[in-house]
Amino acid sequence: MGSHDFFPHPKQIIGNDQTPQTYITPLEQKAKLMQDLGVDTLIVVNFDSAFANLSPSDFIEDHPCGFKCKHAVAGFDFRYGYNGEGNMETLKIEAKRFFEVTEMKKFDIDHEKVSSTKLRNLIAKGRFADIPSYLGSYFESQGTIDSEDNQHVIVTLSEAFLRPPPGVYLIEINTEGNVHEGIAHQIMDGSFQGSWHLHFNDSLHLKGKKIHIKWKSECIKKSKQMKDRRAKTIVKVQAF
Repeated sequence: MGSHDFFPHPKQIIGNDQTPQTYITPLEQKAKLMQDLGVDTLIVVNFDSAFANLSPSDFIEDHPCGFKCKHAVAGFDFRYGYNGEGNMETLKIEAKRFFEVTEMKKFDIDHEKVSSTKLRNLIAKGRFADIPSYLGSYFESQGTIDSEDNQHVIVTLSEAFLRPPPGVYLIEINTEGNVHEGIAHQIMDGSFQGSWHLHFNDSLHLKGKKIHIKWKSECIKKSKQMKDRRAKTIVKVQAF
């Protein structure tokens, strides 16, 4: 079983958007997920201007046929070729002589299409508890521990992932097979601007390590005071 992916994001080529692109699932993590699903071969196509200017027929000849595809599966709104001139109907017609095509129908929840745009909006609003219904799992991001003091650590998130909005959230990390629930909040003042503060019940000794953070829900109820000595800020968060 194989899979086909494009990198970098087409918006950076077609839209000439030079802003560093952030992802729900960066390529490295996507490759790991596909491996876990049993994908044997992942082909990553460099999405450059030459690729963007391929005609629909040249795309089919150079890529599905070039990779000796036997059966292609794509979403109902998949488009290919210059200016997206190719679609699922033209793919079924042009591919008849070479390979079979299966079209995935629209998947919606409450009459709204499940899409990357929908997921990006949920992340931008910090609505992490809603994400598993659309993504099938919680949103995760990667960070590097900058400092550690007992159960309190400060982490810098990877720029490759979409950024949660400032707030207070219930999180989960997995270290050496052990799951640890905690609280994450962001301080926007002082020398720690942009960093995230994580609080756990246990001392984890993670300084300098990279961790994956699972963002589970926003903390709304105020039932416990937690004092961040470094930023001299009192944050009320939900106990866990």
